[in-house]
Amino acid sequence: MLDTLRLRLIRNTWERLARLDPFWAIVNDPRWRENRGELEAFFAGGRALVEQQLAQVEAVCPELRRERALDFGCGVGRLTAALATRYHRVVGVDISAAMIARAGRHHAGVANLEFVRNTRTDLAAFAAGDFDLVYSLITLQHLPRPLIRTFLLELARICHPQGILLFQLPARELTRRNRWSLWPPTVAMRLRRACNRLVPLDPVIDVHCLAPETVRAVLASGGFEVLAQWPDTSTGPSYESFLYLARRRPPEDFTPAHGRFTHPVALRHPSW
Repeated sequence: MLDTLRLRLIRNTWERLARLDPFWAIVNDPRWRENRGELEAFFAGGRALVEQQLAQVEAVCPELRRERALDFGCGVGRLTAALATRYHRVVGVDISAAMIARAGRHHAGVANLEFVRNTRTDLAAFAAGDFDLVYSLITLQHLPRPLIRTFLLELARICHPQGILLFQLPARELTRRNRWSLWPPTVAMRLRRACNRLVPLDPVIDVHCLAPETVRAVLASGGFEVLAQWPDTSTGPSYESFLYLARRRPPEDFTPAHGRFTHPVALRHPSW
């Protein structure tokens, strides 16, 4: 119940952002404030970033499966469309109906691309082992920590036994201050943020951190191990952030926790 309420508040914020300033909300760069800037440059930046990150992945995992990919927190499809040039089928998932609608309009001509709205606290719409690449950038950080853990395990669940999980998370805030001090006026600021979560007239984008050792422990509980961890700058200079590459451990090393995960040997990759 509490997680459902948390997700509803997040959904309200991102629906509002999708209508007010969708491109800035995704990239958080002043160039895209109030829908300024060239859209081609916006999507070209996404293609360059995906190519750079996949090159890092290929240096660690040279033989990647290229059938299906999922982009969790796809927004308007900036990175999803780039993945569609490398994978046979790509699904973009987002909590915001307005973001999904924009993504569909922007990429209407891309035949191997699909956008799906998910407002649940799980990814039950997708079967275990469905995707060769499960990807998420600048999305998990906007969830409260309990939901970060929940969705990390869901992302692991839908990853194919020979697939990879590639995601970004900030580890810690570098410039932390007293949140309840009288000056700067953090009390008033936090009250404003609380009100804006309920009625997001002036939406606030929250950022939550998870330490690398916690990330590894959560993934280990889902039968995954981290193969590589790279510094990441997508959350800005105020945070230490990492890009993680993870893969399922061999079956003999993993006993499913709480009966949630299908044994990897039993998974069958769907045909398209």
